[in-house]
Order: sequence, then structure tokens, then C-alpha cells
Amino acid sequence: MSASAFDIAASGMAAHRAEMDVIAQNIANASTIQAKGGVPYRARQAVIESDAVDPFGSVMTDAVAALDENSVDPFGLDAAADAPAGVRFAGIVESDAPPQYRYDPGNPFAIAGGPRSGFVAESDVDPIEQMVSLVSTGRAYDADVAALQAAKQMDVEAVDVDRS
Repeated sequence: MSASAFDIAASGMAAHRAEMDVIAQNIANASTIQAKGGVPYRARQAVIESDAVDPFGSVMTDAVAALDENSVDPFGLDAAADAPAGVRFAGIVESDAPPQYRYDPGNPFAIAGGPRSGFVAESDVDPIEQMVSLVSTGRAYDADVAALQAAKQMDVEAVDVDRS
């Protein structure tokens, strides 16, 4: 079943809203420090993937297999193509970057001994990078809204043409 323009735009809006939530969590925790014996907050990133039934890899594998069989049209250009299916929020991936360390021997969370004695482990979140991601995601959301409005306008105009 193919998705309509409304479904595609709505799925993009939902995925980008979830991505903005993850970015907001990162910004809110950018200055957190390590709790005793714990690890500092790690930056998180939203994973957005295609909602298509057949991802590109499987379609390409099928096309190469058809090419091997000496098919006339291995890429199915004569067949009716399925419309794009949209995207979905697949989950959150946590950064594996090491924490940042700041020298602050008076801090109660400072490391007591060893080579990092007197240092405090901080989050690896880069607030500037997160703000750039937030602006980019906001623009992608706005593009989805514009696509939804354009699809709505086309439907309204199609009904007007049908009435004429």
C-alpha cells in the first residue's frame, strides 16, 4: 500500500518533533557533571529511518539478481512503482565519546585519586552543535509543514476542477 502525501509529511513531522525532543534533552543536560561513582550524561542522537516495506538494500539486491538472469528490465522501470512510505523515529543512540574533564579540585564530584585527581567529568554535549542541529531539524519540520499545506492546496484545487 502506498502512502499519501499527507501520510509522508505527517510521518516526517512526527519524526522531527521526536528528534527535537532528543536535542532539547541534550541541551538541558549539557552542563551536568558526574555523580559519585557514576558516569556523566552522554549526548544522544535520534535515529530516523525509512518506513518503506522494502528498504533500498533489498531492492538493489533484487535488481542485481534480476540483472544476472539476463532480464530485459532488471530495475522494474515498466512496473508501477510504489510511492514513498515516509519515515519513522526508530530510537535513540547514545554517544560513545569519552567525557570532558575540567580541573576543579574543590568540587565534591572531583576524582579523588589517580591520574585525573582533582578533575570533574562533564557531559560530552557540545551546546553549539546541538543548537545547529535544532535549527536544522526545525527547518526540516517546516519543510514537512509546507509539503502538507501544498498537498492540501492541491486537493482543494482538484475538487474545484472536478466541480467545474
